[in-house]
Amino acid sequence: METAALAAIAQRRSGTYWLLSRLVLEAPGSAFLAELAATLDTVPPDATPPLGSETLALRDAVRGASAAPEAPMALAVEHTRLLAGLAKHYGAPPPYESVLREDKLPGESTIAVSEAYAEAGFDPPVPEAGPADHLGAELRFLALLCHREREAWQTGERAAAAAWVERQRAFLDDHVLQWVPQHCQQVLEFAETPYHRAMFTLIARACLVDRDDVAELALCGADAADGG
Repeated sequence: METAALAAIAQRRSGTYWLLSRLVLEAPGSAFLAELAATLDTVPPDATPPLGSETLALRDAVRGASAAPEAPMALAVEHTRLLAGLAKHYGAPPPYESVLREDKLPGESTIAVSEAYAEAGFDPPVPEAGPADHLGAELRFLALLCHREREAWQTGERAAAAAWVERQRAFLDDHVLQWVPQHCQQVLEFAETPYHRAMFTLIARACLVDRDDVAELALCGADAADGG
């Protein structure tokens, strides 16, 4: 595959992870819903797998919320209940890797994630979210890794691009896929609105699908690094 095509794939994947992180980190107020609707309206009505149905479900949920004046306030309240981790009796489990994997916060997962950020040359990507293993922070980190991969392809640094792909694979395997799909499933038990049900379904599915994409990209990256 040509490096220009690989750069375009990396750009698309970076944009997807950036959007997913925003869904987690930003309360769905009127302005955000309007921006999200404009983005999702570019999705064709016959969007195909692997994420077509999940994306269309989110688009329809955003359209419904945008049409109801009272929806942003209700969604903001639910967003807090699902993602703030206020108390076990109030809402969903806190969105931290160490909570799901170790039942404590912070934990060894928090340290390991912080080390992964540092080894890649990044500060914690969303410090305002609290401990480094926050769901939104881990998704944002993947967006940044994909962005660096794109830059490497664009400048012809093939070995560097392949190394960024390997970092993505390792972070997915060692962290994201160890807890995010399970966490999203837990949150779905608490979600009451189509918006949040669609959102967490998309996040879980997107991470699983992307792992397959990374496996293919690793092969392309190896060929490109070898000059193939």
